[in-house]
Amino acid sequence: MAAVLGGLLASVLGTGLHAQILYLGDTGLPLGAIAALILSCAATVFAGLWAGKAVWSAAAGLLAYLVLGLFTLDLWDSPLIITGTSLAEQPGIVLAGRIWLFGQAAATIVALVITSRVLASDRRAAAENAAAGQIAVQPPYPG
Repeated sequence: MAAVLGGLLASVLGTGLHAQILYLGDTGLPLGAIAALILSCAATVFAGLWAGKAVWSAAAGLLAYLVLGLFTLDLWDSPLIITGTSLAEQPGIVLAGRIWLFGQAAATIVALVITSRVLASDRRAAAENAAAGQIAVQPPYPG
């Protein structure tokens, strides 16, 4: 359940956020796309930690990527994520769409690594406490 919620929240909220572009003259800086990737990474890490297994972090990221793929299709009046136009010069929104869509794969990998390391650290600390005869502290998430 955490993976589904994390993936859906990351994809929907990130898609709304990715279109925020700061223009300096004619140059568009896709700050919203970068913020959307950070949001997505955080949501997928949270999903994995909540579930207590890194594979659920990967599942949340994969679900987010699939939803982003649907958002690039012309299912509505126009796609929610624009990754190309027929114009000779591509506007800033195209760069933001590409960063958001293709960066999601990298964000999922980063989230998987972070989740794996945090869970391994918690298990190692619990094993050290048990070996020292101390009472093992249950992590705040099920797992």
